Amino acid sequence: MLDPRWSEAMLGLEGKTRLQILYWMHLARRDVVRQNPDFGNRAIGTFALRSPLRPNPIASSTVTLERIEGTSLFVRGLDCIDQTPLVDIKPIFCFDEQPEKRIA
Repeated sequence: MLDPRWSEAMLGLEGKTRLQILYWMHLARRDVVRQNPDFGNRAIGTFALRSPLRPNPIASSTVTLERIEGTSLFVRGLDCIDQTPLVDIKPIFCFDEQPEKRIA
């Protein structure tokens, strides 16, 4: 649920099916430089992985918008825990979508 002051910022979302949700992984460690993703005997740099352990733990999920009720977005495919701070919401535009109006 979004703060009610952002309700007008949600106008136009009701017609979208796919959204990109950016969020802050507030519980993730931020001091890990190298990681061992497959528990083998090699470690690679954090920036070569999609691990939540990052210096700046900004995450992104592509979700399907199911419905909107007030300032609550009901989505499928979000990969975070309850109370994770929201950074931004962006619609995903596919290349095959036709814009409503073209600028000549």
